[in-house]
Amino acid sequence: MIGLIAVAGALLTAVGFGQASQAISQKGGAKTPDFADFPAGDRFDGKPAALKILTPQARKYRTMLRDSVKDGVNFAGHYIVGQWGCGGGCVQFAIIDAKTGDVFFPGFYVSVVDGPEEKMDEIPEPLQFKPDSKLLIVTGARNEKGGGVYYYKWDNKQLSLISSTPLPKK
Repeated sequence: MIGLIAVAGALLTAVGFGQASQAISQKGGAKTPDFADFPAGDRFDGKPAALKILTPQARKYRTMLRDSVKDGVNFAGHYIVGQWGCGGGCVQFAIIDAKTGDVFFPGFYVSVVDGPEEKMDEIPEPLQFKPDSKLLIVTGARNEKGGGVYYYKWDNKQLSLISSTPLPKK
């Protein structure tokens, strides 16, 4: 079993998942990805480029996108994660390239998966990210299906799922 885990870790490393997949625990589970495992490189501190509102989806959310750009870079060195509500306990988002103005929409929105009322303050933010990391952590149900913690790596034009864990049952 441990040999199989080592082979899986080596295979994941070979296809580009780096340090996060290299850290295999003694129990056989993969290490939880960490922001430090996915450094972004240099941070862009200039004025964000004009938004490229080219798709129907970008036109629909242009006001939210413009508001998001005002706060500057907050993700992966030169990107801006803009997020807005899409109903009770729902978050939609886009990733904006501050250098080019390109707008990228993931293929999902996130619904908060709630627990018992007394534990509501313990529910993490649906989207967690840092200016100096390419890691995006999504907590909740994607497109209202399932529910878990999803770890994505930003690859300059798309999110790649690294790993996920289901949320504990109520």
